[in-house]
Order: sequence, then C-alpha cells, then structure tokens
Amino acid sequence: MIRATAGLLLVSSAWLNAEAIDVSDPGLIADGAKHFAQSCAVGYCHGSEGAAARGPALRSRAWDPHDLFRITAEGLPGTSMPGWRGVIPDTAIWAVTAYVLSLSTDPPSGPDAMITTGLAEEPTAPRTLSADAVRGRDLFFDLTRQRRCGVCHRIGALGTAIGPNLALAARSRSAEDLSLDILDPNRSIAFGFEQVELRLRSGETVRGVLAEETEVWIRVHDSAAVPPPLRSVRKADILDQAVVERSGMPDDLDDTYSPGEVAQIVAYLREVAGEGS
Repeated sequence: MIRATAGLLLVSSAWLNAEAIDVSDPGLIADGAKHFAQSCAVGYCHGSEGAAARGPALRSRAWDPHDLFRITAEGLPGTSMPGWRGVIPDTAIWAVTAYVLSLSTDPPSGPDAMITTGLAEEPTAPRTLSADAVRGRDLFFDLTRQRRCGVCHRIGALGTAIGPNLALAARSRSAEDLSLDILDPNRSIAFGFEQVELRLRSGETVRGVLAEETEVWIRVHDSAAVPPPLRSVRKADILDQAVVERSGMPDDLDDTYSPGEVAQIVAYLREVAGEGS
C-alpha cells in the first residue's frame, strides 16, 4: 500500500535507465527505507519497518525479488493494495523492493542480488509471435474450453485479472518453471494469491482467492466453479477465516492440456514477456 509522494519520485540517478540493479546496494536500500517510512509504514498499511499494521507484515518473509516488485508495481486485484506502475517510476519501486528484501529472512547478496529490472519500455510495434506462440495464445483464450487460462489471467486487454499477471511473471522464470507452474501450481504460490477459506454459520465452506475485504464484507473468487464466481459474504456470517497455502489454480490441468499444448502456452507467455527467441 504505497502512496505516491513527491519524495518517492526521487531516486539516485545512478540507477536510472539501468538494465540490472543491485538490490543489496546500501544506497539503494537507504533510498527505499526513506520512501517506505514516508509512504508504506503508515498505520493503515504495512507498519514501521514492515512489521504489519492493517496491511500484512512484510519483514521476516522469504521473497522473490520479481514477485515483490510485481506486487508493488501492479497491486493485488480487488484489494486495497494498488499498483503504481505508470504513477511512479519503476526505479522508485525497485528502491522500495530493495529495502523490503533487506528485511527478509534471506536477503539476496553477491551475484544473487543482481536483478534484471526490465525497465525498458515495451516495444512500440506489435511483437511478431512464432507459430508455437500463436497457438499458445489461441489456447490461452480458447472460448470453446470452459477451463482455459484466460478465465483467471489477463494478458494485455484480454482475460480476467483474478490471478497474477503471467506475462510479467514470465520475465523472471524459465520455460521449465512456467511449465511446472501450470502443471503443479501448489509448488510455488504467488504472494497475495493464496486461497482464503471461510467457514460460515450456515455450515457452508467457501474457498477462493480474496478479491476484497471491507468492514462488513469479504469477497472471494470461489474456486469451486469455473469460471470462479465472485462471492460476497457478510463478516457477521463467518465463524472462521483462514489462509490456505494452496493455489486457486486447478492442479489437474494435465487433463486439459497435452504436454505440447503446455509448451505452446509457455512459448506465448515468454514471447509476450520478451524472453522468447
């Protein structure tokens, strides 16, 4: 929950227009600490040094640098965490990312701290996709299949933003990792997209990805159906609420997609992300 401030726009020029960034650099971490104290540590956000307030605790967690950057840049759909890409520079977001990483259980150091930032602008001309990627795109949004990636994921203006932005995730993941993410989604759950389980006074249990929480309502994308409907539950009707360390993504997509089709979907994601050949 980062608020845009004039101070947050000021990041040392040494990192401007960089293609890689050292997230262990003390100067960058110091910039991030200053911005975090100004904009993220307020009581209704993440608290002093990320120790939690109304927002979740950020310190003493294990973080993937690109996942942390993605959450800050794009926000979490339907929650009070906004996305700041296009509002503040990516360099400012990386400064905050470096600071939060310094609070983690295993701060990156040495070669592991050199992160490809992806600060380059998106191509102005449409990217020409390979034949495999074109087929992968068609599979991703195939309206003839009830179970398709586009039911929960958005690429550009197409699809639904229930799950994380896969084009951004593909920038930091290998083809093998992306394939495993599709076929075994519980092996690595993107932060903020864990399922929440609600036990209701009526005896019903609702499980899905959290979309919004207010003083009165909790809204989740119910994973019991495809596409996941948005369920609104009054807090007064909830007996118990818990986070379930299980992905909202189906874990049997090998019944939906053949190995060749998974490879084509991965080719599409990597080429959209600019990582394909």
